[in-house]
Amino acid sequence: LFRWLNEIPGKAAFVALSEIAKAHPDVESRVWFEHHARAKAQADSESDPWRVEQVREFHDTLERTPRTHRELYDLAVYRLLDLKADLEDGDSSEASVLRRALLETDVRNYIGNRLRRDSRGRYVATQEEELADAKRPDLRLQGMGFDGPVPMELKLADAWTGPSRFERLEVQLSGDYLRDVRSRRALFVLVHRGDERKARWQIPPSMDPVDFMGLIQALEAHWTRLAPQYPNVESIRIIGIDLTARD
Repeated sequence: LFRWLNEIPGKAAFVALSEIAKAHPDVESRVWFEHHARAKAQADSESDPWRVEQVREFHDTLERTPRTHRELYDLAVYRLLDLKADLEDGDSSEASVLRRALLETDVRNYIGNRLRRDSRGRYVATQEEELADAKRPDLRLQGMGFDGPVPMELKLADAWTGPSRFERLEVQLSGDYLRDVRSRRALFVLVHRGDERKARWQIPPSMDPVDFMGLIQALEAHWTRLAPQYPNVESIRIIGIDLTARD
């Protein structure tokens, strides 16, 4: 059984090996299984070898066109981290303009347009694309030449309570948008406009109040606890964009 599991790539097999390590009746054998589970996780974390054309492209543009769902997810993370850096620390930051947006759709339009502008033909960004069960992810990135979309949930942190963000992460993003086997990675983006009436969020289960950075850290810790329950979900990246950072 161990040999078969160890040959299966992906998170589900890693979770199974971890469960065996915890439940094995021989205490000394648990350490052996834990070691091989970690080794499997390290092996699975390695990205695929670059193709020749990707090396050439990276040499010319310092980027490469994604060829797999994982590479598209990685590029989406880089794009959003670039946007976060521009808004929070850039000399020509548009954060003050974006803070005036009262509707979530306005912020989503801005981020969607930014992703499309920076696509350079490497992906397509669509808004509220309807799924089979009438669910509509805020944004989805589609790659070129392969079928592995990356969904993205985007929320204004000021407009929601702390517990509701935890619920959206678990039910909507993990449970709904990542049901399709083609999509195993997603992004959860929270934008803080700086509404004075909403500067703290209560975090379950203690319901202690935290600031925006504390909210992001609590959501990251929550996903770490949830991850074994969703063997079909490889990764969810939580990104917080603080529009008040330059105040």
